[in-house]
Amino acid sequence: MSHNAKYYRKKLKSSTSHGSMRIDMMLKRANTSEPTSSFEDKQSDSNSRENSSSTTDSLEMDETVQVNNDEVEPTNTAVSMESLQVISEEVELTINKQETESSASASISTVKTVDITSKTDNRLYCAARYEQQFPWLYYSSARCGYICKFCEFWEKSGTKQPCSPFVEMGTQLGSHPTRKLEKHDKSENHQMASKMYHGEFFNSSKSVYQLLQEQHQSYDEEKKIKGRVYIETLIKTAYFMIKKRWALSDNLGEMIDFMGTELGMTQITDHLEINPNLKYTSHASVQEIVASISLTIEQETLEAVREATWYSLLADESSDEGNREQFAVIVRFVQNGIVKEAFLGLIHLQKTNAESLMMAIETFLLAKGVDITKAIFVGFDGCNTMSGVNSGLQRRFRNKVPHQIYINCRNHKLALCVKHLIKEFPILEQLDAMLIEIWKLFHYSPKKYEVFCAVQDLYNFKKLKMIKAATTRWLSHGRALARFLDRYTAILDAIDSIYDDKKDPELLGMRTMITDKKIIAVATILCDILKPVVVFSDYLQGDVHFSRVNTRQKELTDALQHLSQRFGAVAGGLNDQDLYFSRLPRLWAEIDDRTNFAHRLRNAGVFTMVQVAAELAEPMVNGLINEMDDAFHCSDVLQGFRVFELADIPSNLPDLMEYGEEKIRQLAVHYGRPLEDNFKGNQTVCQPVFQQNVMEQQFLAFRHQMFLLRN
Repeated sequence: MSHNAKYYRKKLKSSTSHGSMRIDMMLKRANTSEPTSSFEDKQSDSNSRENSSSTTDSLEMDETVQVNNDEVEPTNTAVSMESLQVISEEVELTINKQETESSASASISTVKTVDITSKTDNRLYCAARYEQQFPWLYYSSARCGYICKFCEFWEKSGTKQPCSPFVEMGTQLGSHPTRKLEKHDKSENHQMASKMYHGEFFNSSKSVYQLLQEQHQSYDEEKKIKGRVYIETLIKTAYFMIKKRWALSDNLGEMIDFMGTELGMTQITDHLEINPNLKYTSHASVQEIVASISLTIEQETLEAVREATWYSLLADESSDEGNREQFAVIVRFVQNGIVKEAFLGLIHLQKTNAESLMMAIETFLLAKGVDITKAIFVGFDGCNTMSGVNSGLQRRFRNKVPHQIYINCRNHKLALCVKHLIKEFPILEQLDAMLIEIWKLFHYSPKKYEVFCAVQDLYNFKKLKMIKAATTRWLSHGRALARFLDRYTAILDAIDSIYDDKKDPELLGMRTMITDKKIIAVATILCDILKPVVVFSDYLQGDVHFSRVNTRQKELTDALQHLSQRFGAVAGGLNDQDLYFSRLPRLWAEIDDRTNFAHRLRNAGVFTMVQVAAELAEPMVNGLINEMDDAFHCSDVLQGFRVFELADIPSNLPDLMEYGEEKIRQLAVHYGRPLEDNFKGNQTVCQPVFQQNVMEQQFLAFRHQMFLLRN
């Protein structure tokens, strides 16, 4: 052996095992706890040497935590792993000691024997003692290390780090486990999590699972509240944009972004911080918002109509761009002392006769839950289908509600009065066709319109467009005729210039109509007639009481009669600059200059101003007056409502005592007694709306209140 042989392990020989117990005997000794006699003889020598190191062993044992005996107690059927480890260490210790003694002498040393007992060596590593000392510790196989159960559940999300030991990352205890565990146990975050886990911050004895569930529900509830506030703001914004007639699909998203980013509205920013991609501004979402707003408004309106005592119903039929018949229904009612109007909806019609219209109204009101018997006033247009006395819509409606009073559309009735003149004067149809053709000529052709503008520049006229004369709305002919007569010379020059370039026969036919003296004469007359009629039409479209309509209609009749006299005066030679009829001689002269000699000879002496006034002007005025008298006839019951007009209240008390007695009696008779109606075998009987005598007595007291209001 070399001089440093003590640093090398000596090779074991068979002689080394003399005096030692065999391994199988050691195992039996450990299981039976009864040592053999030879082993007991050797144990006395080893005890003396072990006593010298007892003090050191006791100090090392104090640093460890005792493990429960029931956890490491060996059984009779199997040897514990700790006992095998003790045996292997003692055998190795014996071998090392023999190597040391052999270097000093050649004698065979006595092998040290081991006292094999059930007592556990507490100096060995044991996970159970750390888990007992630190109850928050457990091993996670998923994270390959030890985790703190307190911090895992309760540590604030803002304080968690991606690699936090014992929290987000499994920790290996290593060579100094106690130091690591105590450091984490004394940390501030762990102390807070421990208090939360043990319920020190709660006034209830709920389990951790319940607390976690409540925290999750509280967070979800907060998200729901912010979402509801955002949806409310979104719907209010959409409703505002709808009232302003702004496009929602294109502008709603930009409006929400502006309100959140630029204006800093917390109702929007709080929601977008949680759900930045959940704005509800897509096309489908906008359509749902509009439908929701429409449904809410409809429900509120229908509820108010259902609660109303009575209501008025207005309906009109028209065609959309697809030539589909649409029937619009509108109601007027009183809510909290305020008169309100509401649009209920559109009805798609298959037929437009009176029977189909009545069935459509009944079905519509039934579907909306509105009582049809409360409609004591109805208003339709003036056509025979609506206003027919024998079988029109208003007659069929009165069979359902005998107390109902029908009021036709005065403005539509006025337009029909003008249109009915065509039956007596067919030349008006030619005039209407001429105005439509001239409008189409310059409206649908930009090149032809440029020619018309160039001609207006030559005459130093302001560049104006032709106005369309609606065939179904004859009141629009007034402005169209005025524009035609003001630009008559420019129109002729423009048509001549266009015809010289293209030689279009349609232009030649149009020019022939424009140069017809009779058509031009009718144009001047109708333009003058429509001036006061259009003023009356504008009055009817305003907020006017129906009881005043007959008074204004009488004023229009007087104005038309005076106009007829003015036509006669102009025909006699008077120059009235306010009438287009006074321009007729100049227009005829322009026609003569624009036509050839043969044409002039054919038209010579056909018309004079006196003939035009006698054969066209005066008959057209008288025919319109007769039509208006028939159209604006008012029933006695409807006239009775004029008793409530403050302008008609007498200014002195003696006249007040007899005021309105006849009119209020008519109303009391109509609404104060039961009415019966029969229509094609359908009989309807309704009860009185008011008591007749009570109604008359209440009016006597009410007229004094009106007298005070008037004065």
